[in-house]
Amino acid sequence: MKEVLFIAPGNENSKGGIGLCVNNYSKYIKPFKLIVTHRFPSKLLNSIWFPLCVLELVLRLLSDSEIKIVHIHGASKGSFYRKYILFSVVHKLFNKKIIYHIHGGGFRDFYLESSVFIQKRIRYVIQSADVVICLSEKWKHFFSSAFHTKRVVILNNMIIPPVIPNKIVLNDKLQLLFLGLIGDNKGIFDLLKTISMNKTDFEGRLILKIAGNGEVARLKNAISKYKLENIVKFEGWVDAGQKDQLLRSSHIFILPSYKEGLPLSILEAMSYSLPIIASNAGGIPDLLYKYKNGILLDAGNKLEIKKAILKLLNDHSLIQTYSERSTKGAVDFYPESVLKTLFSIYHELQRSTGLLAE
Repeated sequence: MKEVLFIAPGNENSKGGIGLCVNNYSKYIKPFKLIVTHRFPSKLLNSIWFPLCVLELVLRLLSDSEIKIVHIHGASKGSFYRKYILFSVVHKLFNKKIIYHIHGGGFRDFYLESSVFIQKRIRYVIQSADVVICLSEKWKHFFSSAFHTKRVVILNNMIIPPVIPNKIVLNDKLQLLFLGLIGDNKGIFDLLKTISMNKTDFEGRLILKIAGNGEVARLKNAISKYKLENIVKFEGWVDAGQKDQLLRSSHIFILPSYKEGLPLSILEAMSYSLPIIASNAGGIPDLLYKYKNGILLDAGNKLEIKKAILKLLNDHSLIQTYSERSTKGAVDFYPESVLKTLFSIYHELQRSTGLLAE
């Protein structure tokens, strides 16, 4: 799609949700024009890299007259600060349409807790963008009510369906799966505490597999401290092939987060027909209310976590029901559906469906 320039963190081999989202786009949108804003694990290297991104942006827009739309992917804090600079360059120096695509679940708190100086910059970006893309009705309501936006649109995160469809096979010991950043925000330590407090209910009946990066040392210490080695297995950071194997061998996906946008990990789990246990953060309630494919709970509520796990442990027919619903619901997040909406946004910005090639 020669008329669109994407600005986002690195897409290939990225460990972040935005990078994975953009990587999925790149497999279906050709040509895929991208400026990478965050390439290295090192903060020092990224701080050196970013000025080069600004220069690349200016040179690309000066030299490539085919670009009509700049599609910026961002989140909170450091991500916003970087995108604010790039947004300002495009908005003030070039006559281009700008889409600001907001990921992550912390943007409301980021805005409300920021200084007056930063809030002014946030309002400038949100209110100057030709289109703000968000991930759920909850976020659309926030941006529409808190800012004077030109247009706010919900766009589902896009996932690639598994090459071979998955069908869960139940046995005496069920496998729960957690995929994500290891830290308090994702609720993983609440989950470990819940299992440790109810070890007699779970031991011999349940295996929890955890995959991700983040506070790995703290996670390992917690597993050891609570003596959960027979129940909890940490897989580390997994590549695509390893993730596929974990999803195929699991029976239930769990994500008791405190803050979310629309988690790609849940959508991927749905594409593998897994029932979902998740908190009511961000766009998760929209998913579970619509597809009725899992159990919703309050973040941090260990009693609800326990009850949700036991409910599925004790009712395999409910697991099968939720599994079938996940399979059907995942279709809404596959490329054909998501790209249709995305291309319509591009077309409407151009005011002519003939200007953008699909």
